[in-house]
Amino acid sequence: MTTSLSGVETTRMATSAGEITVRPFRSSSNAQLKAVLSFTPRTSALDRQNVASQTDTFRGFFTLFWIGLALLFCRTSLESWETNKTPLSWTFGRLITRDVFVLAFSDALMVLSMFLCVPFVKGLQNGWFRYHWTGVVIQHLFQTAYLGVAIAWGFVRDWYWVQSGFLVLHALSNMMKMHSYMAHNGMLSNVARRLKTERAELDRYLGTLPGGREAALAQASQRRSELEAKEAQESTTPVGTPGPGTPSLGLTGYEFPVAAAQKLQATAEGRSRSDSTGATSPTRPRTPSSAAANSVRRRRKSKHLARDALPTPEPNLPHGTSLEPSANTTPHEPRAPHLLGWSEDEKIALLARNIDAMEDELRSNGAKGLVWPQNVTYAHFADFMIIPTLVYQLEYPRTATMNPFVVLEKIIATFGTFSLIYTITEHYILPYTPKPEDTLFKSFVNLALPMIINYLLIIFECVCQGFAELSYFADREFYQDWWNSTSWDQFSRKWNKPVHTFLLRHVYASSMDGLRLSRMSAAFVTFLLSALCHELVMAVVSKKVRPYLFLMQMGQLPLIALGRLPIVRRNKTIGNIVFWIGLMAGFPLL
Repeated sequence: MTTSLSGVETTRMATSAGEITVRPFRSSSNAQLKAVLSFTPRTSALDRQNVASQTDTFRGFFTLFWIGLALLFCRTSLESWETNKTPLSWTFGRLITRDVFVLAFSDALMVLSMFLCVPFVKGLQNGWFRYHWTGVVIQHLFQTAYLGVAIAWGFVRDWYWVQSGFLVLHALSNMMKMHSYMAHNGMLSNVARRLKTERAELDRYLGTLPGGREAALAQASQRRSELEAKEAQESTTPVGTPGPGTPSLGLTGYEFPVAAAQKLQATAEGRSRSDSTGATSPTRPRTPSSAAANSVRRRRKSKHLARDALPTPEPNLPHGTSLEPSANTTPHEPRAPHLLGWSEDEKIALLARNIDAMEDELRSNGAKGLVWPQNVTYAHFADFMIIPTLVYQLEYPRTATMNPFVVLEKIIATFGTFSLIYTITEHYILPYTPKPEDTLFKSFVNLALPMIINYLLIIFECVCQGFAELSYFADREFYQDWWNSTSWDQFSRKWNKPVHTFLLRHVYASSMDGLRLSRMSAAFVTFLLSALCHELVMAVVSKKVRPYLFLMQMGQLPLIALGRLPIVRRNKTIGNIVFWIGLMAGFPLL
């Protein structure tokens, strides 16, 4: 455990996923400290650089999986050549290439329009409007219009489900990035506004005192020096050493209380044995008086006199970077507390500590120590756009170098994976599209396996890893071992980490903090929003409202409760079987 100059204690713990730094931060709703987990750079579960996966006993099955898919691709291409004289059928290809240039141009315009977030934050920086509530209204109107244009454009162009689904999904991911950027900078603007007010109040109050700021600084400096001198003097005496006039314990030097108690007990037992044998009893050790014990406690309490003299900042201050979900493993050096924090005037000391706390909230947790609004630039926003995360913060953990061969590998892997998805969709899904006379069981048998294979291929190992390498982004745990999930809540946490982190921070935590919801209610709101977004995509793709996906998504709530039953918790195999059957059954129902 380490303590910064501002008196904030941080703890570093080693875990299987890396080193975790736990540091407290204030809550605007109460003064209770909460923990923010700061993770070190990580790799994904299936990445070649992951030492654990490379030494796993089942790594050969992973290799066999890809060899099997390659053989399936070759067999399908051979059959297509014998039948149609083409390596692959082009039915699905005609669908995905229709209006492709218009789609690319439309998507590029949607991406460029995201840069409107920067003038929005600059307006907050310059004080043209406040984030609450003018900025919040502008932000949500812009996001609604952004998503609405993407949906409407697909209907105007009369696109197939491939084009319309792609544009809407990309618009949703862009909207999440914009929301995080504007919301986080909005909170930082609130901190900056409050900081400006506190500084003005401190200057005004100092102006009313005799001698002004100079006299207050001199008095605070003298008090800090006195406390530090007293602290240095008392630190030369080991904690627990009896002070002058303290009765002797019969022990030499400092010992831990447990060892001292054991010696006292052994001495007492020896005296009892001597009494029973008639031998002369040694002098009974004298126990310390209550005054001596209080002296020891005072020494222990006064170990950090100068630091402990600093008052605690107000609990209702706005928060900013303390909400950031991750940080660099080499954080910047902490700043020294404001000298006026040692003032004997309680108002001056509290204002100074509030200023310290809010200055920390405006500073990033990374090695650069970026201070808001240094981040409000188009270049910084462009950097955020290519980082494969949906949650914004001032600074991210970065790698020292960028390997172009890794980028090339991910590009090749992306095209290879897409070829497999295309082959399976063209030859094993589209020909077996359910007809009105087909039973549900027949549709399940025909589509469950090919659709689950496609689902396995739609992981984030290619695209996200490629952009992470390009942007020097070090935290690359975009998914965990979701295939081992034994419950649906575990699956939702492990499958798509970027979306899960966004929902956790901007929906779950925000609803508890802003709407004062309970954990259960916040979880329900999070599931409801996620289900509505999935249903929106299905409505755009199918051009009709069929609440299948919505009901299946909300149906996860009772399944989560079912997964928490003791019989399922004890037998993880049963839980994993239920998870896989539910996942495979869901796709044919769509």
